[in-house]
Amino acid sequence: MRYAIFSDLHDNLTAFYQVLQDGLDHDAEQFIFLGDAGRDRQIFQELQTRQILCTFGNWEVSGWSRLAAPMDAWVREWPAAIQVGRMLFCHATPDLPAAVTTTATASSYMSNGVGWSTLFPRLHRNEEARWAALAAMENQNLRVAFHGHTHVQQVWAWTIADNGSRRLHSFTEPQEFVLEAGNDATPNRYLIGVGSAGAPDDGPQLRYVLYDDLTQKVSLRRL
Repeated sequence: MRYAIFSDLHDNLTAFYQVLQDGLDHDAEQFIFLGDAGRDRQIFQELQTRQILCTFGNWEVSGWSRLAAPMDAWVREWPAAIQVGRMLFCHATPDLPAAVTTTATASSYMSNGVGWSTLFPRLHRNEEARWAALAAMENQNLRVAFHGHTHVQQVWAWTIADNGSRRLHSFTEPQEFVLEAGNDATPNRYLIGVGSAGAPDDGPQLRYVLYDDLTQKVSLRRL
């Protein structure tokens, strides 16, 4: 299946439509939104009507209760993550507390005085959180995890080096690449920041990712 994975619209409805059209133009079969829609009710309506799979972001956790019924009931049940085989889709990190499963449970969890950066770390700036994310991938035997939140399109690859040791490296180029498997003893892991579709911090172009799970090809789209 070919997935179109996007995040962080922040009320940019025009960008939403651009991503949808570009994904369809590139034969996307399943759209997945990784949270932070904003406050525009029309965006939520479009996500619901188009049956786009959604995970919550920090904006949903802090704002779902301000949405009018019945939209609030739908958003409060958005999951923390979506797992398909050895793929995971989440807003900020795959390293999530077991108690946090939906928008509503995340809201309750945060009400206990937990800092926002604990549940929503910025992986491109927080090395400790990045290693915790990779450890969570190891524990769940995930091959690839897609995340948003950083507003930066960036790939972290935990791979086998030529000398047989593992190394962690980051890249934003090439824009198209194939996930390499590694080997059974030390499989490669990829942590992919899809960037922001509505308010990118890494240039003026809107960012999202296409992923084909048959060919293992990843395309870092920039519109």
